[in-house]
Amino acid sequence: MHIAMNLENGFLPDEYGKYADPADCHGWSCRRSFPFEVTDIPAETKALAFVFLDWDSVPVCGFPWIHWCAYANGPFNGFFALNDDASRNGAEGLIQGYNSAAQSEPERGTGYVGPCPPDADHVYTLRVMALDTPVDLAEPFWANELIAAARGHILAETSVEMIGRC
Repeated sequence: MHIAMNLENGFLPDEYGKYADPADCHGWSCRRSFPFEVTDIPAETKALAFVFLDWDSVPVCGFPWIHWCAYANGPFNGFFALNDDASRNGAEGLIQGYNSAAQSEPERGTGYVGPCPPDADHVYTLRVMALDTPVDLAEPFWANELIAAARGHILAETSVEMIGRC
């Protein structure tokens, strides 16, 4: 599998993070999700699961920050795409989970919450897993529930790293 997305020299474009248009933000966080495509999905794939994490947040807040977790059940015919702002626009078949803001700010605790590193540029990881079974988690769900549902069912996996500006 392969993830294709528009990065600017490895950086997530500003419209999806800390320097987004204020119209796309809720408080401190950008809510406009970035577009991406997944190609070469195995034919037997029944679901795609993805998580978008900030491992560099561990020294800042003590845990990897979950910026987005979601899944979609197939069929896929080798291809899957999410358009710009799919998280807020409710892309067909996209089932979204909680992000790390859920505990402190429930009003922005589901779907995409963009990178907003407070201390330095951070590296973010988008991980996509092709599964051999459909996912059946009620929305919203926690990322650990999605990972548990994927365990033992991963046909293929890919990831891409990008940098979010401080």
